[in-house]
Amino acid sequence: MKDAITQLFPPPPAYTEEHVPTLQGKVFLVTGGNAGVGLELVKILYSKGGRVYIASRSASKIATAIDLIKSTSSTTTSGELRSLVVDFSDLSTISFCASKFLAQESRLDVLWNNAGVSQAPIGSTSAQGHELHMATNCLGPFLLTKLLLPILSKTAAGSPRGSVRVVWASSGIIDMTGPPGGLCLAELVPGKHPKNKDYNYSASKAGNWMLAAELDRRVRNEGIISLAQSPGTLKTKGWDAAPWLMRTVMGFFMYEAKMGAYTELWAGLSPEVKCEDGGQFGIPFGRWHPNPKRAILASLRTKEEGGTGVAAAFWSWNEDQSKSFM
Repeated sequence: MKDAITQLFPPPPAYTEEHVPTLQGKVFLVTGGNAGVGLELVKILYSKGGRVYIASRSASKIATAIDLIKSTSSTTTSGELRSLVVDFSDLSTISFCASKFLAQESRLDVLWNNAGVSQAPIGSTSAQGHELHMATNCLGPFLLTKLLLPILSKTAAGSPRGSVRVVWASSGIIDMTGPPGGLCLAELVPGKHPKNKDYNYSASKAGNWMLAAELDRRVRNEGIISLAQSPGTLKTKGWDAAPWLMRTVMGFFMYEAKMGAYTELWAGLSPEVKCEDGGQFGIPFGRWHPNPKRAILASLRTKEEGGTGVAAAFWSWNEDQSKSFM
């Protein structure tokens, strides 16, 4: 209960636009950057001179977001905004998105896997038949990250250690509403998907932490940081499909989307986040989770380390399901 309270009533942001130096010459990719938390994050990166790619499903919505950012920017900036169209619920669109990015860039400093779906109707599946939360929140971002790993590694080789990062958007509810250990591998099989929206969403968000931790195992020696974070309980469209009573009750604990952007900004840019912090879980508005459930920590550890090996098995599942779309 204490851990839930500290996330519902977080201290002030630890890292804001006031702390961010010039980002000129740096390249960023924010999935879901046309709305909500992602949009607020893009605004900050752009204002500091970064070249920011907004990756989302709708070209017109990205264009609208770009126009909004430029028209409301209060500072003169050398920043750039570019568009990438991708649908994370359809693996066939992701390779094209990555190829378009790679055709334009020779570096990528931070990838924010921010896009996601919540409260999808029971029975919703992706174009490839996976449960929609798991497909959109985990499998799609996993594939994009894999396709962009070479350019992340290249950038890290010529950058200060720990400045190149992959930030995965998770949620504070993974300790509360999901399966024991975060997720159940048997439930990933078509026909075995649970008929509970909150449960499915929570499992996918636990999956984000597992992917962050497993990627950390693979890239830490290259000086790349991979971590998960929960932006916070925020006033975004992700709550639109939630029951009225839930929205009403949670409304007392919701913050503006920009506050969640500060959590993501801290995870992606703060010099206080070091390589040895890779695989950890950040909470609002820029600090480490004080006490994750032991069952989830056990899932993050391999069997050789005394854990259950669920995260490693989940990584392998993502590899298997996406390999034909590489």
